[in-house]
Amino acid sequence: MPSDRRLHPVSILFALAEQVRIFLIPGLLLLFTASRKGWSWNWWDWETWPLWAMPLLIPYAIFSVGRYFFFRYRYEANEMVIRTGFLFRNERHVPYARIQNLDAVQNVFHRLLGVVEVRVETGGGQKPEATMKVLPVAAFEEMQRRVFAGRAGESATAEPTAAPEAKGRTLLHLPFRELVLCGLIQNRGVVVISAGFGLLWEMGLLDGYFDRMFGEEASGRGVVRDLVRSFFGQGGFPLSRIGLALAALAGLLLFVRIFSMVLALVRLYGFRLTRDGEDLRTEYGLLTRVVAAIPLGRIQSVTILEGPLHQLFRRVSVRVETAGGTGGEGEESGKTQREWLAPILRPAALPGLLDELLPELDFAKVEWNPAHPRAFRREFKGWIVLAILVSLPFVRMLKVWDLALLAAILAWGFVAARIYVAHVGWAVT
Repeated sequence: MPSDRRLHPVSILFALAEQVRIFLIPGLLLLFTASRKGWSWNWWDWETWPLWAMPLLIPYAIFSVGRYFFFRYRYEANEMVIRTGFLFRNERHVPYARIQNLDAVQNVFHRLLGVVEVRVETGGGQKPEATMKVLPVAAFEEMQRRVFAGRAGESATAEPTAAPEAKGRTLLHLPFRELVLCGLIQNRGVVVISAGFGLLWEMGLLDGYFDRMFGEEASGRGVVRDLVRSFFGQGGFPLSRIGLALAALAGLLLFVRIFSMVLALVRLYGFRLTRDGEDLRTEYGLLTRVVAAIPLGRIQSVTILEGPLHQLFRRVSVRVETAGGTGGEGEESGKTQREWLAPILRPAALPGLLDELLPELDFAKVEWNPAHPRAFRREFKGWIVLAILVSLPFVRMLKVWDLALLAAILAWGFVAARIYVAHVGWAVT
């Protein structure tokens, strides 16, 4: 009978570090803001929960130790068996044929200690079948060999050979220039910058900056107030302050774009898409290294995105959705949207990639059918409802100008609906 295997002993430390991170950041924020605002430190005050909740780390530490000792997995001829729990035992039998992905995540600390976090994903459910925090790198490589051998119909109980795996055929490799361009187009930095700006605003760290820029203790909110007053004829038009605000906004937008490019370099460093048999494999990341496998037979849909900046730089992005499992961005019921299969791609290389994903489809010969003639009416109805909901609360304040607001939204909706319907098509192949 195959022997059971355990997690790496440092999995206890990683579990504790994750909980410390969850409690530590809110606790430090609370400590800092409380000292500025003079809050009371009554233990029953709900606003101080991150501090008195920290002792919960003690039972979780015991739980982490217990999870290490009672987590077992082994390889059978046709399945992987995973056992967890102490008081309530749970034993799962996962056939190799159902394993869709073996995703590996390695941050800086994982690489220093020679371990990896592994997520075993199957074709059903919205969560991984198992998350192994953490395994030695050699154990993950062994798991890959056994699972892929089992999916191919070979016996997975025999000890795998130590021969190195073939790297597969490279379909896409992103150099430095393409990564920078990808960050410029996707602009993911806006989310991080917005969250950081909101945090600094809430903590009051931006008040001094806005006071020096706008000359009042209003944290910059005076600009908006003066604009509203001048719109209703209750004050002069603050041209100088508007100029400063626009210059600050332009500087912020430029900083966000630069930060997005740096973020793309760190997140997608060394991005490589390869095909090994009937599997696609992506590998990327500078600080956190991610390795993911996507079986071609599990792909449910392919999305090709070409936004305004894509068109400007003559690039496209390709994403695939797979059945079940767990994903990062934009999960739908029964589907998983994974990281971009091709975060950025030249249009000339798109037919070759589509031939790998959908060999039976000749994308250049697809005959697109237009939408139904009543599609515009249905689309425009949504804009009518939106225009009413937006303009109705301002009837008392804007009076006659509210009709102008309503007309502007309806005009915009009319044009948007026309353009949308004109560019919608469908095809059956």
